[in-house]
Amino acid sequence: MSDTFLRVKGIIKKEDKYLLVKRWVDDRIPDPFVWEFVDTEVSHGEAPDEAVLRAIHELLAVDGKIEKIEYTWSNILGDTHCVGIAYICSIPEEEEGHIVLSEEYGEYEWVKREQFEDYIENQFVLQDIKGKTL
Repeated sequence: MSDTFLRVKGIIKKEDKYLLVKRWVDDRIPDPFVWEFVDTEVSHGEAPDEAVLRAIHELLAVDGKIEKIEYTWSNILGDTHCVGIAYICSIPEEEEGHIVLSEEYGEYEWVKREQFEDYIENQFVLQDIKGKTL
């Protein structure tokens, strides 16, 4: 039996920098954290736009704003099919100093696009953003 689910990614941009968060994945490995953009699975009956804004609020404790849809993606791993929508988002300048990460996240950093490969290890994500204007 195969499963298909929808994920949304919030690529939060401020001028020429992007917000990356360091998420805990597994404490049984030497480096249990990975850098990524804000993302979440869309719940049954939830609109993708609402899901990305929910994720920003839940993970960062600030309100986000959708600027545009940047790209979509699709990955198949075994019997699981993941379809995704990546949004360019922003957060109000006055809220930037009020970011509070949820407990599964270790830290966050604003980085330039040229630095993505220094942070993001997921080759699917790097391939998805390659050639995109962001």
